[in-house]
Amino acid sequence: MGQGWGVRRVLLSVESLLSSCLVGGSRNTLRRQVGGDSKYEVEFGYSRAVRVGSIVLVAATSGSDQPEPELAPDTYAQAKRAIQKINEALESLGFGLDDVVRLRVFAKRELGLEDFKRAYREFFADIRPALSLVYVSGFPSDKTILEIEAEALKDG
Repeated sequence: MGQGWGVRRVLLSVESLLSSCLVGGSRNTLRRQVGGDSKYEVEFGYSRAVRVGSIVLVAATSGSDQPEPELAPDTYAQAKRAIQKINEALESLGFGLDDVVRLRVFAKRELGLEDFKRAYREFFADIRPALSLVYVSGFPSDKTILEIEAEALKDG
């Protein structure tokens, strides 16, 4: 595992804790989740996305395609595919990119910032969610340049 894996475990724990708090520590009919395609989702037992009421939390998502986990070699393609996968998860839970209120991007120093901005703007130029860019030392796959988390909220 890469050196940045500890950060990912902590974030998964925080996401799990937040989900538990939102549903009073128990599973109920308001909680829905999607995922299971990624070998990491199966291995660690987490969901790609969890919906609790009007909130959806999307786990860190890379730009790999399933079931063949090949990564494009450049930032633009990885960012674009990661955002598409986030959108697919959101749509399966009745949400869309226009419901995204926050994104967290975890990236290696090799991130091509201009290429990332170009991919980001294709999807979020008019939505303008809160955005954090956090540099990490690595990911489980050396080919991964970035992973993106999303939080979405519906009014009412």
